[in-house]
Amino acid sequence: MITATAVSGPEPGGRADRAALVVEHLTCTIPGPDGSELRLVNDVSFTLAAGRTLGIVGESGSGKTMLVRSIMGIGPPTTSVTGSVLLNGRELLHLPRRQRRERLGAEIAMVFQNPMTSLNPVVTVGRQISEGIRAHLGLGKREARARSIQLLADVGIPDPARRFDQYPHELSGGMRQRVTIAAALGSDPDVLIADEATTALDVTVQKQILVLLERIQEERQMAIIMISHDLGVVSGRTDDLLVLYGGQVAEAGPTRHVFERHAHRYTEALLRAIPSLAAEPHGTFATIPGTPPRPVAEFDRCRFAPRCAHATDACTAGPPPWVADDGNRHGHRCVHPSDPAGAR
Repeated sequence: MITATAVSGPEPGGRADRAALVVEHLTCTIPGPDGSELRLVNDVSFTLAAGRTLGIVGESGSGKTMLVRSIMGIGPPTTSVTGSVLLNGRELLHLPRRQRRERLGAEIAMVFQNPMTSLNPVVTVGRQISEGIRAHLGLGKREARARSIQLLADVGIPDPARRFDQYPHELSGGMRQRVTIAAALGSDPDVLIADEATTALDVTVQKQILVLLERIQEERQMAIIMISHDLGVVSGRTDDLLVLYGGQVAEAGPTRHVFERHAHRYTEALLRAIPSLAAEPHGTFATIPGTPPRPVAEFDRCRFAPRCAHATDACTAGPPPWVADDGNRHGHRCVHPSDPAGAR
């Protein structure tokens, strides 16, 4: 199991010295249209300490969103989830719905990709922030309003008292996303999940949001899970990285190691597809041929083999084993690993 443990922070026993989230063997399945079982997330494990940031990357359909929705327990009604999710040392996955709702928002919160779909268009932004605060912290209406206005100020929204009484359509896209972050932070959660939180924003606002998350994390020592299909977003803003493919961890480890010493051919293909300023003008972008695999319940070969130029019979002889090094902090599932630095 790859861990994302804290390496620096307050004195032992402080918030950043413990594991905020421990996920073990998480598997998520749904029934297929033909009655078969579709496994969207397959045996994923990781540990995330307070104050640390874990990046989860992969193509659309790789299982990133279903992984965190399974952790939160907000997947489709037909979803079946097995495994274990320890949040602050207490099991979250198998709690009754009411007890789970009490912990969602209070201990773990989520910022969604599109604020226009996560915010209610007919309810003021202030009410949408203060409702969670009143539910989890037990504050009165006046106290919740004051805290909400302060949160709006904390996330960089000018004139927060006036914005409190406005509706989502009256705000810009960047400001709406800041509102969703303020709502997520209302109960001071230990873990914040940012699911493609900057994808729908232009690059200038995207940077502002990423800097904002970094500042808030430093102030509150939260653990953050940052989901993205853009490796450029996670490269300098995460401590550890999970590369998902077909619902399974293809490679994982410290972010710098994964970028500089990546082993899985899928990780190599993702990195090759990043646009570069050094590329020839009007040239073609590098792409990954083929399409992601159908999430059938069992794979009898490497999931990436049909799209990999380096695949051999050994790749289709059976599922590739997990190979770990660096004290079990960096691992991969690849029969023919790449050698970017000549070290493998």
